[in-house]
Amino acid sequence: MTPLEHAAYALNWQADHQRRVAVICDALTDYLANKTGGPDGSDAEMCSGVALFLSAYIRHGADVAAEDAKHAEAGA
Repeated sequence: MTPLEHAAYALNWQADHQRRVAVICDALTDYLANKTGGPDGSDAEMCSGVALFLSAYIRHGADVAAEDAKHAEAGA
């Protein structure tokens, strides 16, 4: 794989990763907005779990992007 192909692959992976994050955020927002009677205590627990998951998932994406940047710098 050429450096340009590797960069394109890495950027595409990062874009897909961010789209997944956005879909989860949209689903959570939609769920809370359409909840009959408004959110309750169990919703707060669920939201905190989703936020914890997203934090780890976003951190993973940042780690992958940093590793891709290191490879790109080494190949330049």
